[in-house]
Amino acid sequence: MIYNFKILLSFIPVLLFSYSAELRNEPINFKNAISMTTDGKGYIYVLDNEANEIVKLSSDLTFVKRMGKKGWDYGEFDTPTYIDGSSGLDIYVCDGKNFRVQRFDLNLAFVSALITNTETFDNNFKFNNPVASVIMHSSELYIIDGDNPRIIKYLDSQTPVLSFAGYQSVDASLSKPVKILKDSYNSLYVFDKGRNAVMVYDNFGNFIKSIKYGNVVSVSIYKDVLYILNSDYEVVKYDARKGALSDKFSVLISSNPEKIKDFLVYSSDKFFILEKDNLNFYKY
Repeated sequence: MIYNFKILLSFIPVLLFSYSAELRNEPINFKNAISMTTDGKGYIYVLDNEANEIVKLSSDLTFVKRMGKKGWDYGEFDTPTYIDGSSGLDIYVCDGKNFRVQRFDLNLAFVSALITNTETFDNNFKFNNPVASVIMHSSELYIIDGDNPRIIKYLDSQTPVLSFAGYQSVDASLSKPVKILKDSYNSLYVFDKGRNAVMVYDNFGNFIKSIKYGNVVSVSIYKDVLYILNSDYEVVKYDARKGALSDKFSVLISSNPEKIKDFLVYSSDKFFILEKDNLNFYKY
């Protein structure tokens, strides 16, 4: 099923006020910021895959902490690709060239790591290039494997139980997935740049639908509403409870769509735009 909402609703322009991380407390100086997330306490975490570090900020972009460097020990990274704090209790980082996903507490202290490229690990559930991950029900870890585009599910963040959305599923297969989100109704939302769509699955790997809306730049989810930002600076809201489009509006932001690395809806009137070397939040 493909849903294209572009012609369904007219849009309402929204005037935005922006604030930059460079204006708060100390310069952040990202080298190549690539992903961001928030936790259950409202802090913002930005992942820089060139500096190989996590930067923790308050909601007004005041600097709190930075952690990490290039390396192979726990708490170190080699070209990380994605950060997720949607469990509210932990921070998960896809540590690309170290072939692992690391777990940290909210103070960024190391907790554990999942490594599958070992001789004893079942080949059906190995990942070589962890692109993105999300936690559901506090312990179900879903990881996107970039080298073999698919999603692998692990119980207790360690034990593999399921692989889905691979090449075997024609309509439901992934092409170039870059982001994975969840709602409270057991659905997963995968932003697939190759398909220019959001692919929707349930937590058992069953394909539900594909959502398309113009040239998709990034996606975010807040209180079970999926926000899809496109290159025309329009945002469509998809209500997970209703399984349908709920609204659409345009935003006046300064970022070039090609430079946007990530998009995070923080509240009903505030969102963040991440670029390679800068983070801004907008109130509307």
